[in-house]
Amino acid sequence: MFASFLISVVDFSRRFAVSIVTGAIFLSIGLGAYVVQNISISTDINQLLSESLDWRVREKALEAAFPQKNDTIVVVIDGKTGAAAENAAQALTSVIAANKDDFTFVSRPDALPFFRTNGLLYLSKDELAGVLDQIAQAQPLLGVTTSDPSLRGFFSTIGMTLRGVEAKAIDGTQLDRPFAEITRAVRAAIEGQNYSLDWRAMVPEADSPLAARELRKFVIAKPVLDFSSLQPGEAATTFIRQAAKELELTPQNGVSVRLTGSIPLNDDEFSSVAEGAELSLLLSSALVMGLLFLAMRSARIVLPIAFTLLTGLIASTAFATFAVGSLNLISVAFAVMFIGIAVDFGIQFGVRYRDEHAREPDHAAALRHTAHVIAAPLAMAAGSTALGFLAFIPTDYRGVSELGLIAGAGMIIAFILNITLLPALMTLAKPPAEAENIGFKALAPLNAFLTSRGKVLLPAFLVLALAGLAVASQVRFDFDPLNLKNPKKESVATMFDVMNDPDSDAYAAQILAASEDEEKSLVAALEKLPETDHVLTLNSFIPAEQDEKLAMIADTTALLEPTFALPPAPLPSESDTLHELTKTAAMLRATEAVVPAARGLADALETVVSKASPELLARASDNILLPMQAKMSELIDYLAAKPVTLADIPQELRRDWIAPDGQRLIEVFPKRGADNNPRDPDMLNRFIDAVQKVTPLASGTPVSIRESGRTIVSAFVHAGIYGFVSIALLSLLVLRRVRDVVLMLLPLVLAGILTLATTTLIGLPLNFANIIALPLLFSLGVSYAVYFVFFGRQKRRDFLQSSMARAVLFSAATVLVAFVSLSFSSHIGTRGMGELLTISLVYSLSCTFFILPVLYSFGKKDTLP
Repeated sequence: MFASFLISVVDFSRRFAVSIVTGAIFLSIGLGAYVVQNISISTDINQLLSESLDWRVREKALEAAFPQKNDTIVVVIDGKTGAAAENAAQALTSVIAANKDDFTFVSRPDALPFFRTNGLLYLSKDELAGVLDQIAQAQPLLGVTTSDPSLRGFFSTIGMTLRGVEAKAIDGTQLDRPFAEITRAVRAAIEGQNYSLDWRAMVPEADSPLAARELRKFVIAKPVLDFSSLQPGEAATTFIRQAAKELELTPQNGVSVRLTGSIPLNDDEFSSVAEGAELSLLLSSALVMGLLFLAMRSARIVLPIAFTLLTGLIASTAFATFAVGSLNLISVAFAVMFIGIAVDFGIQFGVRYRDEHAREPDHAAALRHTAHVIAAPLAMAAGSTALGFLAFIPTDYRGVSELGLIAGAGMIIAFILNITLLPALMTLAKPPAEAENIGFKALAPLNAFLTSRGKVLLPAFLVLALAGLAVASQVRFDFDPLNLKNPKKESVATMFDVMNDPDSDAYAAQILAASEDEEKSLVAALEKLPETDHVLTLNSFIPAEQDEKLAMIADTTALLEPTFALPPAPLPSESDTLHELTKTAAMLRATEAVVPAARGLADALETVVSKASPELLARASDNILLPMQAKMSELIDYLAAKPVTLADIPQELRRDWIAPDGQRLIEVFPKRGADNNPRDPDMLNRFIDAVQKVTPLASGTPVSIRESGRTIVSAFVHAGIYGFVSIALLSLLVLRRVRDVVLMLLPLVLAGILTLATTTLIGLPLNFANIIALPLLFSLGVSYAVYFVFFGRQKRRDFLQSSMARAVLFSAATVLVAFVSLSFSSHIGTRGMGELLTISLVYSLSCTFFILPVLYSFGKKDTLP
């Protein structure tokens, strides 16, 4: 009955070919205009998963309570000296703050005056003792900045140090590092360059907790996002990079500026996906057209198939625009899938037409015979593929759910066009009749071997399946989305660098407490967990052991009081300064044997004296004294620490821990393993499980990563089940025999086992991107197996040398071209998806070609009922 209907449709299309083609052209133009005017793409990754999920509800509540922590750009500034890093951070922060169009918020959490005054109180007592000792050793330099802040005063202090060397009261080897640093500053002045003297080189053992952090500064900026752009934060990131360039914040000037954070990470990922996409699309399109010509050997069939494909793509895009509005980053992939999969219908129709036309010269009769032969298998292949995609609709993975709706509808559109528009176009094109059968005669011996050696081959296939199943059971799923990002991208490399810091909050769990009492109760329980390193709340900013630490600071302050009380010396004249430089150079010459770096500094000072330039002296003073004065001022501020209470914590810090509605933020940091890897999946899973036992309301990055992974895996598992059941029911409805349904599905089961086994053996884990290959394997595999099953039911056993095999092979080859092209993407996720799709398709095709002939060799030659 269906065959008769399809024959009528095809015959109708042939008789009214001109009208149908004309209508298709005008309809395509109209739909194309609609698409151009209305289509949009949303790059908001937060829209890819359903917001009704429990963990997404908690995530949204956290984002609403502390919006300043979300969608940010983290500017990481590294300087050769602390002064260079600090100056760069100040300058860049001022420029960003002035740009109200691209930014809503900018802050420097490491530069609050509160921390400058009370920073020493947050160190342990051992760390504090080391820093205070360092400050005490800097007493001569403090004296310079207090009494004689000039080159004369500075080099007078150097002279005093040299006299200590001569008297053997000071170890001269300790002066190599500071003298080399002073030489660099003086040489830079001679060459007309600015330079910030690194104070850490001026005192011994300067690698204190404070010194270690001075070379890196952070600026946090919240940009205005444009989700209609492929890179929503592009305007903001471009502005920051341009500002850094204009401020000459470059490695050549001792400063590097890098961007990371959620916005640059996402933008870089989107750009990775887009890189080479046009070339890949053009290349795959050219190869598809080449394969079409090889399959059809006639432009009069290839061009109608290509036009039908283009018409279907326009119609499907129009449906997508109407049905879902904005495409997301996953559903936009339907275009590539449509071209790769829908072309199968055209190839099947075209190859069967060529085969029929070889036996029947009359075009109309050949079309009717083609429709009769292809009706059931083509309809079932289209229906199976559509059901495979539509099975995604009920899932919580919104990105794939919308892709399923669009691609499923696209398959139906493609089927309709291939039984209406394609016959009409072929009628107008009038392809010539074939001179001979178009099957693969060379494969007849292989076909004979498969159909005659079933008793040997079938057990071999069973052993292969069992071995593959044992290996496939070890398949691993990678839940970490950072593994899908290009590590060569600046944002990713910078993120990995920052995460090496144990205080990095990249993988901290976050919890909202409704009150202070609840906060205290949760903190007490969380701190007891063996998986927890430490817990942060607003109360964490009240330093521990304040009395002891303040006493230690007071002792150092008392030691330095005479230095602070020194009277200011009269300003030196130019001749005074040159005289001091000359005297110091002579003393340096006298100590060259003991202090190797003294010679270079003496040479530099003698050059300054010989030039006797006021501009040179001023630049040398700036290079040496300005950073020293800034650092000494900071050290003095540290000594002004006072007892800290909750009331002393500034609002800028308080707002990051207490929301306007009173909710309080708790951050729980996981304990790192021996390799200090914060991304160890086993460690993170144990950490999340432990935290959620205390409170199931935990959120934050580690929870979001794991739960989104579970949601996505669940979506694909459910989609696979829905698809399998619906396709099996459709197959049973059409084939009306359980045996044929089982025969059709068995090769696909083996293909799935071999695909998972191969990914395990080659170390290609499943992830958020490539897991889509598994449901597609089933949908595509069924569409290929369908043609073999219908062929076997027609008293045919010449599977491989038939035109049917030719159509399936070339159809799979066109899809394979599209998948292989993805394997060359610069985006790791896309590349992995292409690799897994390629592997799964090769196995699907191989199992269909080699197993179904064997399976059919055991039964009687069934005919269609």
